[in-house]
Amino acid sequence: MNDERLSRKHLARRYGPPALLVLLGLLAGLGFGLLRPPGYAAVAHVAVVAQRPDGPQTAQSFAQAYGRLAALPETLELSPSLPRPAARARRHVEVSTSPDTPLIRITGTGSRPERAAAYADAAADALVRYGAVHAADTGVRVALMSWADRPLSPSTPNLPLAIAVGGASGLLLAVLLYAAAGRTPRTGRDARRPACPDCGARAAAGREAEPAGVGN
Repeated sequence: MNDERLSRKHLARRYGPPALLVLLGLLAGLGFGLLRPPGYAAVAHVAVVAQRPDGPQTAQSFAQAYGRLAALPETLELSPSLPRPAARARRHVEVSTSPDTPLIRITGTGSRPERAAAYADAAADALVRYGAVHAADTGVRVALMSWADRPLSPSTPNLPLAIAVGGASGLLLAVLLYAAAGRTPRTGRDARRPACPDCGARAAAGREAEPAGVGN
């Protein structure tokens, strides 16, 4: 009975802290997913169309360039419908360009569905205006492919992802704690204790049993 209790205590001391870290990580992820305010994302699409005979290659090259310019304040301020000043609105606009086609994806984010769509549409409108200003020099025009639809559900937070990230973080800390505990050297009484409890007694008994004439 005592051995069973000692075994349980040993297991609790050894695996209790790592298990607690994993549990705390899961609870932290759950709390983050439940308490963080929802965020919405809406997407508008813009295409770059070549107006010269060299065609697709030129359009693709300018699409990559326009994709890098779309979220700049200097470009965003061309749209009269931007919900906020361009410097602040930039944080609510994300741009990506297709590697195969001259298509630019503009994502607007916001705390409300209509605000997310407003950012995406304003950024798309600004890019179209910017392309029109430089069309004579570039030989391409920027055309609106689609306005952003109001999202029906929030894109963040993702509750399962938040729980998974929290649990993984707790597991990582638990592994590091377990590894650090395994590398910690024994000190004090444990360090002086021999690996074999009976080794000292056996050695003494062997010396007593050794014949007196041996070693002379």
